[in-house]
Amino acid sequence: MDTSKINHLFLRDNFLLGLNFTRDGIVPLRVLGREMIVYEYPAISKTNEGSRTTTGTVAADTFVSSSRLTFSEYNIDNALRVLDCNHVYQVFMGIKPSAIRQYLYYPSESSRRGLDVKPIFSKSPYGYLDGFESPYNAPSEQSEIFIPKGIDIGFAWYNPLSVAKQIDLNILVVKYLVKVVRDGDIVEGMIRGKTPARIATVGGITGESLGYNSRIVFNTDLIPFTATREDIESAISV
Repeated sequence: MDTSKINHLFLRDNFLLGLNFTRDGIVPLRVLGREMIVYEYPAISKTNEGSRTTTGTVAADTFVSSSRLTFSEYNIDNALRVLDCNHVYQVFMGIKPSAIRQYLYYPSESSRRGLDVKPIFSKSPYGYLDGFESPYNAPSEQSEIFIPKGIDIGFAWYNPLSVAKQIDLNILVVKYLVKVVRDGDIVEGMIRGKTPARIATVGGITGESLGYNSRIVFNTDLIPFTATREDIESAISV
């Protein structure tokens, strides 16, 4: 896999990361370590085409509704589910064939990458990522997704071609070991933009709250960019 287009996005040990749930605030984290996992994945495990069942293909001019990435042979219902509170995944995907359109659902029941004037719908001419933008052997920055524990993501697919096609993904998962930052000075610097940190929007800039319970997962409250110092200290207290 060629990572030259995304190398600048990888976080190093001791870097600061703010997971930004835009309507509610950030979770301030410090990276303690990382490992990279690359694997190939057939995105569609089963699609019904009339009376036939074809494994791993999507029929011509067909939209396949949102679903998680599963490994049925291993009884895994979501290959990208984060199980450890101290882990965060940074995911990049290359897609083939190039014309195949991928639609992101984050969480798995909520569509993203939409315009304000109209939500994403089947075969939408916007709001998708395809293999031209994120080639199979060289995933692009546009494919980046951050996933913490407690959120399942899904993908819908559209094959605009005139023939059935197998959809394959080349996936890079950067798995980070993280801990919550509980130093009020550092957290205040992060939300004020005075301390170098990667602030990563999760779930898009939608109008609704994701309802993410950061207290259960990270034992801290979400911190709005408008938080006072008193708010910050209260949020990060154990």
